[in-house]
Amino acid sequence: MHIKLPNGDTLVPDGEIAAELAVVRRTLGGWDRDGCPFVIVGGRKYRPRNETLSWIASRIQRHNPRRGRPRKAEAQVEA
Repeated sequence: MHIKLPNGDTLVPDGEIAAELAVVRRTLGGWDRDGCPFVIVGGRKYRPRNETLSWIASRIQRHNPRRGRPRKAEAQVEA
């Protein structure tokens, strides 16, 4: 059962969002501790679909690209 929210989002059962994201429900439980949004309605856990996807997207990390040449090689060239 999906529940429409006034802001246009939809509450989706926990198991359904887990299948959509290709993760197990245990992973979602770990995300709960990190701040992933959820609500309990009638003893079942629901997640707002758009807000959950936005939360996941906000956690994407980008690392700095590697330099062209390592520092150690630069020091040997200068010597």
